Amino acid sequence: MKWLDAVFEGVLRSSCQAAVLIGLVLLLQWLFGRQLAPRWRYALWLLVLVRLTLPISSRSPCSLYNLASLDFHGIGIS
Repeated sequence: MKWLDAVFEGVLRSSCQAAVLIGLVLLLQWLFGRQLAPRWRYALWLLVLVRLTLPISSRSPCSLYNLASLDFHGIGIS
């Protein structure tokens, strides 16, 4: 069952990261409105699509997700 916990933690982390990215894309589209060309709108949503389809991501010391430092062990995942 350890591998199932690891898979669940990975899916949960990926989903949270995608949700943050979706929020940023929507915020950018709202801020720029009609000034944002359709090409850029599609490029922003392509980032979300890539994030959702890639099951793994590389670690970076300068990531926005490091600021949040999500701790999944506090919700019962060991």
